[in-house]
Amino acid sequence: MWKKAFPDSKLFIALASLSFLVLLGSSQAAEFSADMVQTMPHGVQKGKIFVKGNDFRQEMDMRGEKQITIFRQDKGVVWVLMPEAKMYMEMSSAAQAENLPQVDQQQIEQMAEKKYLGKETVNGYACETYQYIYHDKSMGTMTHWFSKKLNFPIKMDMQGSSGNMTTEYKNISEKSPSNALFEIPAGYQKMGMPGMMPGMEGIMDRMHR
Repeated sequence: MWKKAFPDSKLFIALASLSFLVLLGSSQAAEFSADMVQTMPHGVQKGKIFVKGNDFRQEMDMRGEKQITIFRQDKGVVWVLMPEAKMYMEMSSAAQAENLPQVDQQQIEQMAEKKYLGKETVNGYACETYQYIYHDKSMGTMTHWFSKKLNFPIKMDMQGSSGNMTTEYKNISEKSPSNALFEIPAGYQKMGMPGMMPGMEGIMDRMHR
């Protein structure tokens, strides 16, 4: 039942966590919502993102099923919701502190060589483009198109040994999302994460080296 309710869970959590690490690199962002497009080696996935200060919500369709990830930095938790099953999983970012580094600007610059690539307009927003070349060659490079207006990267491109992943935010609406979007809906049952954490730990450990 767990696999049926949450197919490709390891992949989804890994990608969501990588996005979370990037978002932690920004101080408090503007409040907005946007369409999200992720391009990966196995195809393109679309979804939505809602940002409210240091918290954000990510919605994606996985094999026809809607899956939602809510990052509550104020509570130190990550919730993964499965609407069709009315179930959710919870991860504690505090418990994973050693494997989930707070990649702020100073820390990411210690992990990589930073290069300024110039200015570019992306989806109607003036952005400054930066490339980070990791000292650990297996981690590859990461490029940000960063909007000062939103205090948030409009586009991110990660290139590593496992392939290339590009995340882009389009149709941005600068309106404050409802607080209800960042809470677990009534009637949802909490479940465990069998087979989840080993995969997560491997990804975070590699990024932390």
